Amino acid sequence: MDTSPIGKHLFSYKGKLYPNHIKQGNACKFIEPFALQLCKGEGLDIGGYAESILPGATAINVRLREEWDAYTLPDKKYDYIFSSHTLEHLPDYIKALQYWTEHLGSQGVLFLYLPHPDMEYWLPQNDRKHLHVFYPQAMEKVLRDLGFEYVLWSECDFYWSFVVVGILH
Repeated sequence: MDTSPIGKHLFSYKGKLYPNHIKQGNACKFIEPFALQLCKGEGLDIGGYAESILPGATAINVRLREEWDAYTLPDKKYDYIFSSHTLEHLPDYIKALQYWTEHLGSQGVLFLYLPHPDMEYWLPQNDRKHLHVFYPQAMEKVLRDLGFEYVLWSECDFYWSFVVVGILH
């Protein structure tokens, strides 16, 4: 058993050190405090879990074949759609984003938490479950092109992820 700091707190991947929590999933817990400030009212949490972390959200589990998934949502408008570390797993992420946008009401919020491209461990060539690489400024442009008037985005955080938030007018 490795009792060094490497085994206890860190792991090495391609010569770089990362915290072990990266391998544990549940990335949404790292962005939850910020998401709670913007995601209010009735919404969807589109991701991999059966329960949402956000009050007022219906969880849409994309890993299970249920009635609803990323491309088939209840036919109504929502105040927000939150998605953490999900978009990179979807074959057609533009189709999903367009579809999600159609399900937002006036002043609706689309909150995306995505793997940062600096994290080699999550690049598609290293993690075959990831189909896409996203860059913060490129995702800002995608949301603007989809009709979001107000877009906020961040750079890499300590979970090697970033946020992009679009708000409709």
